[in-house]
Amino acid sequence: MKLCFLCGEYPPAAHGGIGTMVRTLGRALVGAGHEVRVVGQYADLTETVQETDEGVDVWRMPQPRGRLRWIQGRRTLFQRIAAWTEQGETDLVEVPDWQGWAAHWPSLSVPVVARLHGSAVYFAAEMGRHTHWLTARLEANSLRRADFWCSVSDYTARRTKSLFGLPSGPDAILPNPVNVGPPIPWEGRRQGMVVFTGTLTEKKGVVQLVDAWRRVAPLFPEATLHLVGKDGTAPGGGSMTEHLQAQLDGLAPDRVRFHGQVPHARVMELLAEARVTVLPSLAEAFAIAPLEAMAAGCPTIASALGSGPELIENGVDGLTVDPRQPGEIEHALCRLLADEGLAERLGHAGRRKVESRFSMAHLLTANVQFYEACIQRHAAESGAGRVRVPVHHGGGRQSAMSAHVRDH
Repeated sequence: MKLCFLCGEYPPAAHGGIGTMVRTLGRALVGAGHEVRVVGQYADLTETVQETDEGVDVWRMPQPRGRLRWIQGRRTLFQRIAAWTEQGETDLVEVPDWQGWAAHWPSLSVPVVARLHGSAVYFAAEMGRHTHWLTARLEANSLRRADFWCSVSDYTARRTKSLFGLPSGPDAILPNPVNVGPPIPWEGRRQGMVVFTGTLTEKKGVVQLVDAWRRVAPLFPEATLHLVGKDGTAPGGGSMTEHLQAQLDGLAPDRVRFHGQVPHARVMELLAEARVTVLPSLAEAFAIAPLEAMAAGCPTIASALGSGPELIENGVDGLTVDPRQPGEIEHALCRLLADEGLAERLGHAGRRKVESRFSMAHLLTANVQFYEACIQRHAAESGAGRVRVPVHHGGGRQSAMSAHVRDH
């Protein structure tokens, strides 16, 4: 297959879960013999840059500056994709739900798939906030324009469907995949080392984590909290790093270490050394950070909200907490720091779960089958003069396309 992903945060550019997932899946698809092209707009560019990343053809286009120039920028991006489809250079186009990039696209000769990673409307709703009306309209129009849509979690699919009033779907549930390396000996982990990975923002629950840590640290004098990720915005504005440092109430500086943004390879090294990973996010679609921690065999504390239970079964392959309650974070940290047997058991169980359900080796086939089904269904409907047909529960496209994918 020839697949085209729309992604404006392909690493090593500043990126979140969308960029990480597209790179991970794109490289794997190329390794399986498919052709992958990624295109997106970047604010720091003045001209288009084309490069290759482990076989993935990456196009980075400049993002127009100035009032209303974004409209022309979107039109230019669509024209580029449309030209590729007319020239037979792509069989399917995938867009994220974030920012509604496919809004108002005319019909193409190939299917357009929307993958739910969590839209702006979704995350605002999860945090009890509002979204700008234009962003909400673009995201709604993009989802309704898509020929098919899938989601990284069942929770995100149900929540998004309700928020946007989508008439049907999803066509598949395809969790974020991660690469699983060789097993890491438990004996190599550093006693008392606790790691958080992710941007330092309210959404990630880092404020509640530091609040809990103020009470955990005195109980475990050897324990250190490592905050790994770029600085974000504090609740009242300004630097989140500075805000958190001001909340430490005289704790010795070496009890909380701010690493800032580091290369992904360094993140994985820290996860291989850590005794505990704690990721008490307030809102996620299907978080990659706990998947990577579990893949590294590190006992993981994650959120019980949203899609959290789809990733971790509390007490079986990790611990889940309500991140709005710092006391729950405190209790979970104390359990794993005090009980090495429990920590080791959860670390091994978490790794086994990722290997069997969320590894790239496992999920690559599900993604390929989904894309093949979309291409075949779109061709059949186009040939019948019906370019876009609603998805129906219980039969038709829903049963034909997603039953086997959900089993993965």
